[in-house]
Amino acid sequence: MTPNTISSQWVGGGSVLAPARPSNDLGYHESEEQKTLYATLPDVIRIPLVEAVSDVELDGWEDDWFAHGRFDVESWGPLEEPKIDFVYNWVNGSDEAFRKIRRQYELKSPLNDDAGKWISRHGTNRYRDWGELRYSLRSLDRYAARFINKIQILVNSVAAKPDGTGELQPQRPSWLRNDPETDEHVQVLSQEAFFHEEERRCLPTFNSLAIESEIYMTPSTTDRLVALSDDMFLGMPHAASDFYSPLFGSVMAFKSDHYNVRHLGSGRKGWPTFGEKPFVYYTSYLLNHRFGARARYVQAHFGHSVSRSVMHETMASFPRPAAQGACDRFRGESHHYQIYPWYAGFHYTIERFREALLWSFVITRSDTNGDGYLDWMERRMILDAVEPGWQLLSSSDSSEPAKRNANRDRMYYRLPQMLEKAGLEPPIVNVDVLWTSVDGPETIRNIKCHDFSVDKCFADSFGSPLSDDASQNTDFMASNVFSRLASQHPECGDCLIKFVLASATRGLEPLLPPKLKPKERLVVIKALKKYQHTIVDTDAMKFVMIKDADQARMELLDRTVKAGKKYGQYCLNDDVMIEDEEEVSRVKEIMTAVFDELWPERGRWEKNDA
Repeated sequence: MTPNTISSQWVGGGSVLAPARPSNDLGYHESEEQKTLYATLPDVIRIPLVEAVSDVELDGWEDDWFAHGRFDVESWGPLEEPKIDFVYNWVNGSDEAFRKIRRQYELKSPLNDDAGKWISRHGTNRYRDWGELRYSLRSLDRYAARFINKIQILVNSVAAKPDGTGELQPQRPSWLRNDPETDEHVQVLSQEAFFHEEERRCLPTFNSLAIESEIYMTPSTTDRLVALSDDMFLGMPHAASDFYSPLFGSVMAFKSDHYNVRHLGSGRKGWPTFGEKPFVYYTSYLLNHRFGARARYVQAHFGHSVSRSVMHETMASFPRPAAQGACDRFRGESHHYQIYPWYAGFHYTIERFREALLWSFVITRSDTNGDGYLDWMERRMILDAVEPGWQLLSSSDSSEPAKRNANRDRMYYRLPQMLEKAGLEPPIVNVDVLWTSVDGPETIRNIKCHDFSVDKCFADSFGSPLSDDASQNTDFMASNVFSRLASQHPECGDCLIKFVLASATRGLEPLLPPKLKPKERLVVIKALKKYQHTIVDTDAMKFVMIKDADQARMELLDRTVKAGKKYGQYCLNDDVMIEDEEEVSRVKEIMTAVFDELWPERGRWEKNDA
């Protein structure tokens, strides 16, 4: 994204700047490309909801679905199964042509040290190739072929000849056929083919986070993509609804790790240092300043199901971090001031769904005369809407979430039946559904409302006519009340949503604009469709950090494959830090045996002699 693009398309207020980046005496150096690209950009902008949903198209069934949790198949007919792109970020670090190009930029990197320690360590396992991609594609062909739109492989450009000479061309897997029939199914894209024009000046990159921040730009006929690494595999048949469905949106899973970073401080003191954690830490800070402070869980380490349009909006909402991240050729070059796209995208989706409901309730439903001020009659309407649920569900126990309304349908239990009723295949693997946004935004799932109060959550004397008896009280401006609920006290907004929804057996109607305001209602319904989400458990996933040959043989070959255990999804992460060629060869031999046992059938796009 360019500075001009941000300025012309999505500029809002509310920029929150991070502390100054580390100075050169700490070893941090910004390239001229980086300085030019993001020097004028804010860290955070707020994109108006009306603009954000301008590209959303409705088919007619959405209003009844989000308002009442109903889909009338007789009126609308069965829904069409979605098509999904599967997108890989891949590199063959064993390729000599790739190594030569990477070496040039390693020597120029601010992370390089005189002793060469960083160069010797950082690529030990990050760029190694054991042929995993071939087997990952086999797993897709075997278990997801029915709903694949296209497989895309994102690669670096390398010299055509092994000696580093010749024109640059996309690094293509040696086993992948190169013919029109293959191209219909598998598309190999160089970074130059999809990065924004401005960010291309920072290429090549060897940083997966930089590539992931641009991944939504890959050309496609579908908005839906699942981003995979080559160490991720399907182990059982899947339905499209294991990743996404038109009724319930993107499927997400989270780990137990969570972050709530309110201040970055100076000198990065207290920052985590391992793996993805420093980038999650920084992104938590950005999300807190955009949506309000809360603990946000880290996404599970498997394929990430996202909307291209939502990822576009997410990155556009954090202009400088997004542009800066695209120019970090290696992880850590900006001292971990780099946005983590998946953590940002998942939580942006959830928060915008929530924000749309609060905007709907406060700005369009409660401000009945549309004058921007909540007078006493309008405030009474809000309190009357909140009171029954507050009395029913609140608890004084600060250790427990608010009570569940026994009279409200749990749509997460009904997801399979609702999909089948709409003519869609229910999930096969991700069957342990924990929540759907038709039940409300995920943020209300375990919300504690023991300290909910009118004065704290709305404004002092909100529940009294005396404060504005003679003149208007600026605290009661609808925009100020919305801001208070949405971001200043986010737990208040969550509790309001939970309490108001207690009046409905199913759906989100109590929060929606009245049908007498069709324009506003249309905007909200579009937003709910764009940001809908489903939360599932991680019990279908098998994650293994491969450290050495003995561990790989015991945990994968003996205790899993030979024992006949099956998992819906595998992530077999290369964490082999040793460089002894004989030991690495032993690990590769065992991993190949595992792959051949689980995915033996040759893919239709593989060369016969490879």
